[in-house]
Amino acid sequence: MTRFTTVCAFFLLLLAQSSLGDELVYIYGPDCGACMKWQQDIGPIYAKTDEAKRLPLIKITLQDWQTGKHPLANCKIGPVHGTPTFIQVFQCEELDRIVGYSNDELFWLALGRMANRSAAISAALAASGEGNSL
Repeated sequence: MTRFTTVCAFFLLLLAQSSLGDELVYIYGPDCGACMKWQQDIGPIYAKTDEAKRLPLIKITLQDWQTGKHPLANCKIGPVHGTPTFIQVFQCEELDRIVGYSNDELFWLALGRMANRSAAISAALAASGEGNSL
């Protein structure tokens, strides 16, 4: 592979990642103890991480989720029964989810799995030239 081809592939990958619509939906309850713990442990730093660049956070209350008063109401996402629930959404479809929160180490491990899946999908779409479908 020539240097020019490598540089082009790299920019295609970056373009694909920025346009895929990956999101991390955080469904929470205002009185949820685990949600409060997540907000204390992770909330202040999430936006500063590489994971946040790949999976920007969308916060939605459980009540709004259940009543359909949120921007993802027409997406293909399974039901949510408890909080916190973190759902990886790609092009309006659920790819993965984390249910519950016990500590930061387990959260980052699970989130890393999600981010890696995002990167793999981005690379596959960039290689295939599709960019807008799975």
